[in-house]
Amino acid sequence: MPASAAPIDFTTAFGRLLRDGALRDALAANPRRVVEQLGVREQDRPALLHLVPADLEYQAEILLRKRLGVVREFIPETLRRLAGDAWPRFHHYARRHWPDAPHSGLRDAHAFAGFLQATQPGAICDREWNRLEFFRKQQRLAVHWVRRRGEDRAGWWRGELQLLVRTGRQAGRGAEWLLHFQL
Repeated sequence: MPASAAPIDFTTAFGRLLRDGALRDALAANPRRVVEQLGVREQDRPALLHLVPADLEYQAEILLRKRLGVVREFIPETLRRLAGDAWPRFHHYARRHWPDAPHSGLRDAHAFAGFLQATQPGAICDREWNRLEFFRKQQRLAVHWVRRRGEDRAGWWRGELQLLVRTGRQAGRGAEWLLHFQL
């Protein structure tokens, strides 16, 4: 522990462990070292040293699944495209990344979509990416031309004009209209 840093309590250390997958892995490998590095108060060290790594990982996974539920509100089509791969992809991303407030759900969805663009770009729904970028940049108005394959006839594409309008100061508040053109 750095000389200038004040010791942290059990709750603070536990919160850091839940947020950071690499830190949980390190705790499982060498609990004493991690507790020392975190600078945990002497009276709280025994409780942390007796944490069961599998139980800690289970608790963290519950939080990650709740986060995925929030992200699903922003990118449902992208997650539908990932199908059974949605949870493993999100788990891989989320163990290493934890969004900071404010608007952590929107930030988390944007960061996860960015992760997918780097690892599996075909999974990203263009309309959802445009929407995430619109809110991230705090734009008032945005217009995009997007194309998607029609669902009722194989082989045809539908062109859509996506219009996004921010309706308030709060992040994530806005309206969206899609004008369809059959090509």
